[in-house]
Amino acid sequence: MVRVTVEVDCCQPHHKELRIIPRLGVVREVEGNVLPTPGLVGFRKGELLMAFSLTSTQQVSLAVTVTDKKGNPAKVQDPSWLTDTPAVLALTPAADNMSCVVSAVGALGTAKVTFSADADMGTGVQQILGTLDVEVVAGTATVVSIQPGAPSEQP
Repeated sequence: MVRVTVEVDCCQPHHKELRIIPRLGVVREVEGNVLPTPGLVGFRKGELLMAFSLTSTQQVSLAVTVTDKKGNPAKVQDPSWLTDTPAVLALTPAADNMSCVVSAVGALGTAKVTFSADADMGTGVQQILGTLDVEVVAGTATVVSIQPGAPSEQP
């Protein structure tokens, strides 16, 4: 099991910092040195960026664990899931909204899955977010189709 931690800075300095820990299906570790992506220069040291890949015929179950800065379980209110590209991914949240099945719809492309919740257990609202970039790629070839051209007379 690989554990990936995404730290989320809270908006108010007097609030505790929370971590959202997505649990994914099979994840492979990269061997050797990894160079930073030029388009992502400027992220703070220690931030972890991640992406996940599915084929157009796959689905994966995502689950979140919300903890405080010390790693203790923390409660949230009104958890929800959304995607920015429903033509690429379909989401089926569990009844408690703390997990979600993400299914490729069929179209190839990238989409962002976002988990959102209210970290303020009182009457106020303090939104925390966790995101996962998902790329949907073509699956294994399974169909061969041959299209004939228009017939013509031989010379």
